[in-house]
Amino acid sequence: MDLDEIILKLKKAFERDDVKRAILKPEWYKKNIESGVDSTGFCYAASEVIYRLTGGKEKWKKVAIPEKEWEYGGHCYLINKETNEILDITADQNTSLGIEIPYDKGIAGGFRTKNYGNGAKLLVKMAGLI
Repeated sequence: MDLDEIILKLKKAFERDDVKRAILKPEWYKKNIESGVDSTGFCYAASEVIYRLTGGKEKWKKVAIPEKEWEYGGHCYLINKETNEILDITADQNTSLGIEIPYDKGIAGGFRTKNYGNGAKLLVKMAGLI
């Protein structure tokens, strides 16, 4: 499955209430519903799914803006190691509200687990990616 198809399936999954309730913590579920932006709260799980399905550490750097560095909270995304391009499929949770994402505050790091974390494991299955 190619990256575009993965992204399409993830974005469709973000629209589903059962997916939101299964994956998002209660405070992020509330923010998601109140904002009307379906991708709200999915940045970590979505980044992890893409990372693990499309090349892992050979292809991607996982980057996060720490909560203490940004008034809107933490935010995760990927950077392609070959092209240095940012891949942030949940950027619209900020940009659609007129909020610019301070990518310069991002810090490269890893995911919390060696295999899929709980949220990513649910998301990859509920999106029909495995």
